[in-house]
Amino acid sequence: MNEIKIRWRNIVVFCTLAYALFWIPFFGALGEQTKGEGGTWGTFFGVLGPFSPLLAAVLVRLMFREGFKDAQLGWRVKWHYWLLAILLPMFWNGVQDALQLAFGYAVIEWEHFLEGLYRVPINLFGGMIIFVGEEFGWRSYLLQKLRPLGRVKALFISGVIWSLWHTPLVTIPNANYGEQMSVTGSLLSLTIFVLAGFIFGWLYFESGSVWPCVLMHSYNNLVGLKLFSEAWRMETEPSLLTNALMALGPIFLVWLVIYLRKGYEEKSLPPDRLASA
Repeated sequence: MNEIKIRWRNIVVFCTLAYALFWIPFFGALGEQTKGEGGTWGTFFGVLGPFSPLLAAVLVRLMFREGFKDAQLGWRVKWHYWLLAILLPMFWNGVQDALQLAFGYAVIEWEHFLEGLYRVPINLFGGMIIFVGEEFGWRSYLLQKLRPLGRVKALFISGVIWSLWHTPLVTIPNANYGEQMSVTGSLLSLTIFVLAGFIFGWLYFESGSVWPCVLMHSYNNLVGLKLFSEAWRMETEPSLLTNALMALGPIFLVWLVIYLRKGYEEKSLPPDRLASA
């Protein structure tokens, strides 16, 4: 691979901004919730939180005059990458849902199965608007800038940074899972984020575009989890650890298949597909 200097200063500034723009309003909103106060911080977090990596990336690109040439924003992508962006989250969420049903955590009320189906394309489109924020930051900027390190190192470092960015959501009591928190569950959840970062990053590298990642992120978070939410009823809310254990298997299996197919190995790329110096 061509020798390209990595601008660590720019990366540190990006990560600091991405974390600050997410964590500060998050903890502000959590404080308001604890005190039973109004939702000023909550509103701020709801608007800013999902777009904090995008805002950080844009600010750094402008601040240090990096430009957007290497942002991988092209739409010309082979069709099977778009298909994978839908099928992969359908698989790992489907397995997790099946396990919840098998262990009695949830039931399907079949009489409501088709209700709300019209919202699927609406949620998918809305999700792409929201999750372009994360993908434009973590994949289109951070992963791209770490690319000269080689695929494995770039995927691992960016995956860990992306995972730790989610830390408040899986470690703070009452933030997501109430009192059902555990150190083991939190660590396992963060590990799953690292594995998912490898998968998202692989799709980014192979497709040469950030948009399949945006689609996969949207499908995973807003559609893939519960396509027919009106028919899905939780009987008992599983703990964070239980949920993480049910999610780990299918995510790891996808990670393993890509690994066995040498998807994480470095491939020769033209200079314009590498991060700019």
